[in-house]
Amino acid sequence: MKKPDFVKQVADISGLTQSDSNKAIKALVKVIQITLKNGGVISLSGLGSFRAKPRKARHGRNPKTREVILIPPGKKVSFKPTTTLRKII
Repeated sequence: MKKPDFVKQVADISGLTQSDSNKAIKALVKVIQITLKNGGVISLSGLGSFRAKPRKARHGRNPKTREVILIPPGKKVSFKPTTTLRKII
């Protein structure tokens, strides 16, 4: 599902206008980004929880030159669905 379809469905279910739904979705995404950047956890009942996990430095390979390179440490986003969501799917 693309964003315009998502916005339309949120508007239909919530009774908001599509413009207001779009603003709400943008705000939600921004809050998730800021929280994860600051090391927080987002838990949404019925959906799951998002958290940023540290990732160790590792060796990779340049696909063009096959040269071994060092990939620096960083963070990755982890999502753990709730039991309710797992049962629905």
